[in-house]
Amino acid sequence: MNLLVLFIFVLLGLVVGFFYLFGKNKFSPVSLLISLWLVAIGISQLRLSPYELPFSFQFWLVLIGFLLIFYFSSLESSKWWDKIKEKKENYYTSDNFVFIILFLMTLACLASNIYIYLKFGTLPILSSEPDKLRFIINKQVFGVWEYLALLPRIFIPISFFIYLQNKKLKPINKNLLIANIIVGFLILFLYAARSNVVFAVLLCYFSYLILNIKTANAKKVIIASLVAGLVVLFVAVSVPAFRHYVTYRKDYLSDIDYNPFTYLANLSGIHLPAWLSWSLPLYLIPSFNLQALMRSLNFFNSNNFFYGLYDLSVFNPLIKIFHVSNISANMNWEAMFLPWWVTATFLFSYQADFGLLGILLAAILWGVGFSGIYVWAKKRPAFLPVMLLSYFSFVSIMSIYTNYLMRPEFYMDMALLIFLGFFL
Repeated sequence: MNLLVLFIFVLLGLVVGFFYLFGKNKFSPVSLLISLWLVAIGISQLRLSPYELPFSFQFWLVLIGFLLIFYFSSLESSKWWDKIKEKKENYYTSDNFVFIILFLMTLACLASNIYIYLKFGTLPILSSEPDKLRFIINKQVFGVWEYLALLPRIFIPISFFIYLQNKKLKPINKNLLIANIIVGFLILFLYAARSNVVFAVLLCYFSYLILNIKTANAKKVIIASLVAGLVVLFVAVSVPAFRHYVTYRKDYLSDIDYNPFTYLANLSGIHLPAWLSWSLPLYLIPSFNLQALMRSLNFFNSNNFFYGLYDLSVFNPLIKIFHVSNISANMNWEAMFLPWWVTATFLFSYQADFGLLGILLAAILWGVGFSGIYVWAKKRPAFLPVMLLSYFSFVSIMSIYTNYLMRPEFYMDMALLIFLGFFL
C-alpha cells in the first residue's frame, strides 16, 4: 500500500513539474511548490527510519487541504493580477552605475569576511569543526557583519542577471561579471552551508527561465534544468557530507567504518547500503520535516494549548527588527520533535501560532502572493519583478524545509532588492 501511495504522489508531482516547465503558466512558483510537496509526500512513504510513523488521517486531511486551498487561491487571485498591464521596461541606467554598485557590494563582503577571519582565526571550511563553527559565527557575529559576509547570495544573481540582459557589454565588463560570480561562490563555500550556495545557483536558474519565458525552447529549458539540478544535487550532498565528516569523526571509535554519512545515519536510524548512502541527506529533508509537522499537529491540542504563544513566530523577524516586546512560551521542543530537526516545513510556524486556521491562512496568503509576483514578472520583466519571482521560487522550494520568510536576512534581502530596483 505504501509503495502504491508513493507511486501515485511521485507521479502526480512529476506531472505538475512537467507543467511547471512546459505548461501554459510555466515557471510559476505555485506549480513548483505543489510539485515539490507531492514528490516529498510520496518519498516520505518509504519510512526508512524507525522513528517515522504512518501519516495519521488528520495529517492527510491537512496536507491535501493545504495543497487544494493553495492552488485555488492562486487560481482565483490570478484573475485580479491579470489586470496588470504588460509593459517592456528599462533594466538599468548605465554600465558604470551597475559596476559601482557591484564593486561596493563585493568590497563590503570582503571586508566583513576579513573581520570574521581575524575574530575567529579561521572560517568554517578551514576549521576542524566546520559544522559547529558556522553556528558560533552566527551567534557571535549575527547581524550586519554576517549578512555582508554572505552578500554573494545576492550579488551573484544580480551579476548573472546583468550578464544575461545587456547584450552590448564590453568584453572587460563581461569578464568582470564572471570573475565576480566565481569569487562570490568561493566565498560562500568557505561557510560550508549548502543553503547559501543553492540559493545563489537557483536564483540564477530562475532568472534565466523567467527572462526567457517567451523565447526559450524545450531544449534550452531541459539543459538549464539539468545543469541547475545536478549542481544543486552535488552541493546538497557534498557540503553537509564534508561538514559532518570533518566535525564528528573524532566522536567515533577507530574500529567503526566511519564515512561522511555515518553521523546522519546514526541520528536518523537509517542504514542504507554503502552505494546509496549519498542519498541520505536528500531523503531526510522531506521525510523528517513532514514527520515533524505531523508531530506538531499532535502536540498542539486541547490539553497542550500553545496557539498564538510561539513568539508569534510568523511575525517574529518584524517583532525583533522593531524591538516590540512579545509573549514567549516555554516550548517543549524535545517532547515534540526528538530526534527531529525543528523546522517542520514552513507550515509549522503558522500552525503553532494559529492552529488549523494558520494552515488555511498560509495557503491563502502564499497562493495569492505567489500568483501576484508571477503575473507581475511575466508582464513586466524588469530587474525587480524578475529577482523577486526568482527569490520566491526559491522560497517555494524551501517551504518543505522551513519558512524562509521568518529569516532576518529575508527582510534585508527585500530592502536591498527594492532599493536596487529603483536604479537598475
